[in-house]
Amino acid sequence: MALPPHSKVALLICDPTKEEFIDSYGTITSLFTNLYTRFLISITNPTADASTLIKAFLPEVIQSFRVDAFSAIERQYPTDVDQYDSIIVSGSAHSVNDHDGWITQLAEFLNTTATEHPKVKLIGICFGHQIISHAVFGNPVRGNHKGWEIGPYKVTLNDTGKKLFTDVESLNIEMFHHDAVFTKDQHAAFRKLYEAKPYHKHRPENTFHIWGSSEKTANQGIVALNKDAEESGMFDTDDIHIFTCQGHPELTQGMTSYLVDLFENEIGKDSVKEARTLIADFKGTLDWYKLTMFMWALSTRHTLALGFPIFTIFTPHGVKNPADEVIKDIEKTFKLFGNLLPIESLGGMSKKEKPKEESLFVLVV
Repeated sequence: MALPPHSKVALLICDPTKEEFIDSYGTITSLFTNLYTRFLISITNPTADASTLIKAFLPEVIQSFRVDAFSAIERQYPTDVDQYDSIIVSGSAHSVNDHDGWITQLAEFLNTTATEHPKVKLIGICFGHQIISHAVFGNPVRGNHKGWEIGPYKVTLNDTGKKLFTDVESLNIEMFHHDAVFTKDQHAAFRKLYEAKPYHKHRPENTFHIWGSSEKTANQGIVALNKDAEESGMFDTDDIHIFTCQGHPELTQGMTSYLVDLFENEIGKDSVKEARTLIADFKGTLDWYKLTMFMWALSTRHTLALGFPIFTIFTPHGVKNPADEVIKDIEKTFKLFGNLLPIESLGGMSKKEKPKEESLFVLVV
């Protein structure tokens, strides 16, 4: 199966990742690079055994996309935004309402990109979800009286979410966040951005839609469409400009557990206990694959499966997706591949735990 055309992604790193985590699991760049890598390998050739699959297709997979990393904390940004298919804004240990200059500059960059570069897709993960929501839409995240959300959580899809992720009612997504509470002066600073250059200037007033919620967090992500799609109620991936997710498709259970250990003092005893229990008791499957498939479709703006669009037109009346069977085949492919090669073998385990043979093919950026 031929891979989709080349995709170029700019990754804005918003976290001063602890060295202990990097030593065990790699940098943020490697986490997202490995996320796309293991997704693309999983759809390449389901009939080969795992070792053969990695050796045969990893070079082709690596060539099918490029991730350029920029440190937002160090105020690094692309000089030519339009050369990228998508921009991913990473998570962070910082809060959106921290009074740091780099956060304000990031907000300005995202606002400008959203309003002046409509062909570049914006994807926000956790902190990225929050800062895009605020800087672009002026949508404040309220304090979460239910506390930290850490570990695997069920995200229930609303009507919008069911259009984005077909044939499912919910997703299991790894979480690591505590919703930020905006101070009045910080919210006012962001208000100046979206009032000066409102995102809805060339779009209808209602410019974003929440796509899912969990028991602790009402807004698990938003999606924004272009003007024609918003007005007609019909859209495919080409019509989606912005997608955000409060959860972390790039994190595995092992990574989250390790982060709990690293941030134990900041999280607090009760939340740590709750998180460890959730992680230990979880018997389901994380839906990193569905989220990554969606992110990839946005990033490439190209066909993924046998000439069919991976996400087709939806209407308020529920037009059936003609690619449904193709999508099911891809997901069956992943299930087969997953039995052969666990997620952990490509960036999901501690370096100390990785099998020697497979670790030779793990991307380290």
